[in-house]
Amino acid sequence: MSAKAILPSAQLQRPSTSKQAKYLIWTHKVLPALILVACCLLAVSVADKGLANAYYFKANHYLELWQLKPQTLDINSWQQAEDAIKTAVKYHPNHPHYLLTQAKINEWAWYNGFKTADQIAINDQLYQQAISLRPSWPNAYADYAYYLGIVNFRVSEAFTELEKAMKQGPYTVEVFQRVLLISATHWSLLNGKQKADSFRVLELMIRNSHTSYKQAVQLAKQHKLERTFCIYLRIKKSSFQQSIGQRIERDFCLQPSEKALTTANLN
Repeated sequence: MSAKAILPSAQLQRPSTSKQAKYLIWTHKVLPALILVACCLLAVSVADKGLANAYYFKANHYLELWQLKPQTLDINSWQQAEDAIKTAVKYHPNHPHYLLTQAKINEWAWYNGFKTADQIAINDQLYQQAISLRPSWPNAYADYAYYLGIVNFRVSEAFTELEKAMKQGPYTVEVFQRVLLISATHWSLLNGKQKADSFRVLELMIRNSHTSYKQAVQLAKQHKLERTFCIYLRIKKSSFQQSIGQRIERDFCLQPSEKALTTANLN
């Protein structure tokens, strides 16, 4: 067979060899390089989230201490908490828990007089971002309502958020507490529906646990609403256990001079 006869066959082999070379370059050089880059990026992401978590736990530790024993912490403790949560958010800016914690640490500063309400105006953004990231989280709505109603006296907006909180978590204790706190603080400003909703939450707190019962009593005393709450709870008296009914009479209905006479029998 002549050379000319085999020439076309050799030419046909060249594209195949070229494709094979490209394939080898892809599988032995390009693909491993891409995998390496992806692994590096993943490692950086995991490391960032790990650091964020460590700083979050530090910040949350101080926050929980302040909530339990506020008198034991000062501005230095708050500063450490703020630095830690800001670092956590820097490493993981889209974590709803971190954003909510940052907002609460800002409110700690407001509560203790370290900052004014205007200086923590970023809380609007923090709460809204946390809610957008986790829209079914009742605590986020309840905490945002606290910021609106207690820090800023934006009562109508606060109740809008409380309604969302009750919808997402109708049996969440923190939601109960926030509703009754904001209601008691602004009782004279509430409309009929808001007061009716607050009475229902009061009843839920009375029934829920000994802790939530004590919180309801404390709020009633703090805002001088014992008599108002007593009237509503007496209407519901038949639905309570006898022991709870007796405590309601003592804690909400009796005058201070009368309470001492019944305390020994109930405890």
